[in-house]
Amino acid sequence: MSKSPLTEAGDHALSRLIGKDLLLLLLYAPGKTGEYCEKIEGRTLLQKMVFLFEKEVYKKFRYDQLIEEKDLPNFKAYYYGPFSKQVFDDLDFLIRLGFIEATISNEEVEEGEEDEYQLWEEQTGLEEDLGIEDGLFEFKKEAYTLTKIGRAFVEQELWPQLSENQQQALASFKRNCTEVNLKAILRYVYQRYPETTENSKIKGEVLGNAYPY
Repeated sequence: MSKSPLTEAGDHALSRLIGKDLLLLLLYAPGKTGEYCEKIEGRTLLQKMVFLFEKEVYKKFRYDQLIEEKDLPNFKAYYYGPFSKQVFDDLDFLIRLGFIEATISNEEVEEGEEDEYQLWEEQTGLEEDLGIEDGLFEFKKEAYTLTKIGRAFVEQELWPQLSENQQQALASFKRNCTEVNLKAILRYVYQRYPETTENSKIKGEVLGNAYPY
């Protein structure tokens, strides 16, 4: 069986998905419009969607071992709620690979989005290159969509591996996450998983917003 070009050193057969594949599936699945490849606004929303997938949707994928738990990003309680450097690393990798396109978003930058991005830059050692330390960096919120090659890869290699129930679960999950704003998603995460917010600097602001579900 052929290997996914996204796998780590060819260790994973195509029949088993990894974290990078999950990002592609989330971007491919239909959302609030019912259209495939609906964009996702912002790194923070994408980050929290991966977190919520692990907590609330993964069980539908676990039993057939399509995605093994050890291959999912590891989240920790950081200054802005659950955070995984791997999610941003994988997103950056897929953009550089040409599977995902990043464009400037028209949506408002929410509390913590810029700071969470800078946290990732600090952890990767890129803050000096981008001028963050000198105050020269201007954060711009991005929207993410699949490129033609990214969509073709998902349609040929990833989406067909999911059962109909898994496809529906992923579509329902994306719809729930994209029908509401980021503030609502953050409030849901903070209320449902308080153990991931113990170090949060924006807990007070977040808990003043609307509940998403």
